[in-house]
Amino acid sequence: MVSREEEQLDVNGEITRDWARWFWPALIVALILMILLLWAGQRPKPRASAVRARHILITFNANDAVDRSRALQRAMEIRGRLLHGESFEFLARQYSDDSYSARRGGDLGWAERGTYEKEFDTYCWQAQIGEISDIIQTKHGFHIIQVTDRYISDAERYEMELEERARSAAGGAQESGEKPEAAPQAP
Repeated sequence: MVSREEEQLDVNGEITRDWARWFWPALIVALILMILLLWAGQRPKPRASAVRARHILITFNANDAVDRSRALQRAMEIRGRLLHGESFEFLARQYSDDSYSARRGGDLGWAERGTYEKEFDTYCWQAQIGEISDIIQTKHGFHIIQVTDRYISDAERYEMELEERARSAAGGAQESGEKPEAAPQAP
C-alpha cells in the first residue's frame, strides 16, 4: 500500500507517486557496486600468473652511437632522480617515450609471463616489488622498470614447491655422499 503522502494528483487529475525518497538509497547502492567492481578488477584472474609493472622508456636510433650515448645518459639521470625519491609517475609522464604508458604514469597493467622481451620479462619476475631496476636495454630502447605487484597462480606455486623439494632432496643426498635417485622412466 502506498501512503497518501506519496501520492499526488498531477495536472490531468491522475495519481502520481513520489519516488524521490528512493533516490539516495539507490545512489548509495550504485556507488557501493561501482567500488566493488573497481576493487575486483585490480587483481588478475587467478588462472595464470601475472605481473604488474611500470616503466620509463628512452628510445634511441640503433645506428647512431651518439644518439645511443645521449639516451643512456638521459636514462641514468632519470634513474638517479628516482633513487633520490622523485615520483616515478611524474617522471614517466614527463620523460618516457612510450606514449601509451607515459600518460598512465608508466603503468603497463597486468601481463602474463613471456609477454615482454626476454630481459624485461626476466627482471619483472625476479625483482622485488617496488625496486627500481638498473637500466635495461631492449630493441625498443632503455627501460627503467618498477614492479608494482605480482600474482602467482596456485598451479605455478605448486610447481615451484615441487622444484624446491627436488633441489633440497638432491642437495641432501649429495651432502651424505649418496647419489640422488633417478626419476622412473616411462616404458
